[in-house]
Amino acid sequence: MEQFIEKQLNESYNGKLNELFKKWQESYEENQRYLFCQDGLVVKNKDENSGYDINRKWDEAERKIMFIVKDCPNEWGYDARRLFVGYPDNEKSLKNAENVRNVKGRGVFFKNIVNLLYGLYIVTQENKGISENFTNIDNNKTTQIKAFDEIPFAFVEAKKLAGGKTCSKAKLQEALSRDGKYLASEINILKPNIIVCCDKDEIIFNNVVQNYFDNRIPDNNHRWEYDYVLNGVYQGFKCKLYYYEENSVLLFNSFHPSSRDAKWKVYEKVLSPFRQFFERYKTFKVISKEHFNKD
Repeated sequence: MEQFIEKQLNESYNGKLNELFKKWQESYEENQRYLFCQDGLVVKNKDENSGYDINRKWDEAERKIMFIVKDCPNEWGYDARRLFVGYPDNEKSLKNAENVRNVKGRGVFFKNIVNLLYGLYIVTQENKGISENFTNIDNNKTTQIKAFDEIPFAFVEAKKLAGGKTCSKAKLQEALSRDGKYLASEINILKPNIIVCCDKDEIIFNNVVQNYFDNRIPDNNHRWEYDYVLNGVYQGFKCKLYYYEENSVLLFNSFHPSSRDAKWKVYEKVLSPFRQFFERYKTFKVISKEHFNKD
């Protein structure tokens, strides 16, 4: 199985990322390079007999979903593409991978990731109710495990040097001021059509707008920014979605997955404006596949 994993990590999209990471890592001082984290398309815990190759599945996917989080909190560089499979001959790594793919441990982080992944994958104009969709995923471990096991997605660290348990606004801003162009190159290799910036302070979101979308702000017909109100009561957070029609990309701002806010709020901050997108455009098919095939 390890040979099949390595194949997926070194070919196609992930292979192109490796070339970028080599340059990116070498841009740091030698005594910092051990902290550098690789990431991209998360390899599933499936062997070659399954026929599931993450690069091919990503290429075929209608919804190419990317999560950009702050940084790795383990103070050591690793490859986030191995989240579900770990490293061979490393029992701790293998156990951690088993916990992640079974949505155990690390607080609410991966619970929020899988909830968002599922919602972004299944919501349509006809299927967009808050209660039904959120309850179906948040209270159903079988559905969560299947979502992680079947839905291709990209998991990206905005700050590539691993840090500690927290990442301050200042550290995140400093890292993105230095590496925003590199991050834009990573996005350009993967060409997602759904990007979720997991940072309530909007530092990641603003940097992606600046470096990937050349500081372009969509017009009012392609932008949703509003206070979230439920039953006439403001719930303490705002929603933000930009639709870059010329790039065929939806850019969301989200809470960080480790947020102490209720999981339904983390879900709604992203899924509420996604429903607004469907209300206006009726179908995801307006997101053209032509963009994905550009070099």
